[in-house]
Amino acid sequence: MDYKILGKLLAEYIMGIAILNEDEEVLWSNGVVESICGSRNIINKKFSNLLPVNLRDIIGCYKTFKSSEENIYKFKASYIKEEKIYIIYIDELTDFNNKDIKIYCLEKIIESISDGVILSDHYGKVMLYNKAQEALEELSSEEVVGKYLWEAYDYNPEYNPELAEHRRVYKTREPIIEKYKAHAYKNAIPKYLSYSTYPIIKDGEAIAVYSISKNETSLQSLLSETIELKRQLFSKGEKKEQKYQSNGTTYTFADIVGDSEATKNVIKESQTVSLLSNTILIVGETGTGKEVFAQSIHNFGKNKDEPFIAINCAAIPENLLESILFGTVKGAYTGAVTQSGLFEDARRGTLFLDELNSMPISMQSKLLRVLQEKVVRRVGSSNVIPIQCRVISAINEDPQKLIEEERMRQDLFYRISGHCIYLPSLRERKEDIICIGEFFIKKYNDMLNKNIETFSKELREIILSYNWPGNIRELEHFVENMMVRTRENKRELNIDDIPRYIKNVISKGTTIKMSESQESTLPETLRTIERRLIIDSLNKNSWNLTKTAKDLGIIRQSLEYRIKKLNIKR
Repeated sequence: MDYKILGKLLAEYIMGIAILNEDEEVLWSNGVVESICGSRNIINKKFSNLLPVNLRDIIGCYKTFKSSEENIYKFKASYIKEEKIYIIYIDELTDFNNKDIKIYCLEKIIESISDGVILSDHYGKVMLYNKAQEALEELSSEEVVGKYLWEAYDYNPEYNPELAEHRRVYKTREPIIEKYKAHAYKNAIPKYLSYSTYPIIKDGEAIAVYSISKNETSLQSLLSETIELKRQLFSKGEKKEQKYQSNGTTYTFADIVGDSEATKNVIKESQTVSLLSNTILIVGETGTGKEVFAQSIHNFGKNKDEPFIAINCAAIPENLLESILFGTVKGAYTGAVTQSGLFEDARRGTLFLDELNSMPISMQSKLLRVLQEKVVRRVGSSNVIPIQCRVISAINEDPQKLIEEERMRQDLFYRISGHCIYLPSLRERKEDIICIGEFFIKKYNDMLNKNIETFSKELREIILSYNWPGNIRELEHFVENMMVRTRENKRELNIDDIPRYIKNVISKGTTIKMSESQESTLPETLRTIERRLIIDSLNKNSWNLTKTAKDLGIIRQSLEYRIKKLNIKR
């Protein structure tokens, strides 16, 4: 046998090859042994004299050896009985030009990093799913690896596999950057991840697709906690510097005042959807703070540095609304000039359509087309322009009622309500009324140079019994008017500070009779007020004492005492 030819063939696949005779003398080497031992001429020399490696120890198994230069090698030997020769196979574990070593290191890195990694092949089968991805999606690699993506994530049976994001990236070769979405569900709870997906191109051909995922849950929780602490601080009247943001906003979640569970829940819900790219519909009565929430959602999202542009659809005539939203080209109509519309101006930011329910049906059809196709056509132009902004809409009426009365297209409702946020009215969260009122007291203290601290007990009863149809806006107007009338040395606002015209409005909206000429004594008036409030709350809660006590903000034992004291019977 020509040992040289055999050695060269084997050296194509193994880094180092040495061929020995039965006496363990070197017959041929490709130069690796020479490099390790530092000797140029090793032919016919005994292998054990060249390296401290026992031939018997490496037959059929690998043994490692560290050279004086700290390089690490592994040796393995096989005996070919017919030729009476030994073949030594040598690999360097510290050779990072060796593809196997490099792949091994990369696999270890992928397994240990905190970012999730998932790789699918050209068929859409999952080939790699690291431990971080397991933790993020609460799935195991055994459940995922080797399965098609649509099987691993248990998509709807009618789901078109070709619509999977990895398949789309594989076919288009266009990456998906910074998406926020849930693919996996645990106990029907979506596991939202921030991720980017990229194609792997080799020799001009797409061969695989991978995604890098980040878990933002911890970061978002810390951010939410910080915002909640800031809200509590500012609601107590602490001064803060007001700056008009360069993106066109004034408010963040930290500016929202209220300690009720309803307020905290809607803030948390809004923070969650702010990280998504869905359209959002905010439903709430006039004065509940729909634009405050819209701005806060924008400032909590990933594109907060992009513009926030708001338009009140009720304030713009129908013939101008189209050109304002979509833009115009010169000559489209008399006096028209070439200008961009709000959809273009919003760029990758947010377009807020307030009072969308006031938009004419004909205009709703055009808006629906824009939202469906993600392109806008300027008035008078045949060219289409892609839009990238997120649309947040607001309505002040029940959407179902609007659809039934044919004042809103049903298909438009489904298009704009990727997620619906319902803002509770002030009468639905009475726990916030005093808190918000005192916030406005602090605000107007600074403006009017006064030192009012709170409301009197009698005034609190009136405030809590009123329905506040104008919600927070009406409450601020109410406090402002009283603050203007009250004397500088007072510490409490009371009934006497209420302007007559506001007093007349409130007296019609409350069960408490307010009269400037007080025919009853103060104790009698307070007793009447207290009795009326308790009876109304009992009726509202079907005489459930526990719920009524919670509604009134007192303990059950106190409620039972007051019912007995006021001789209230069912």
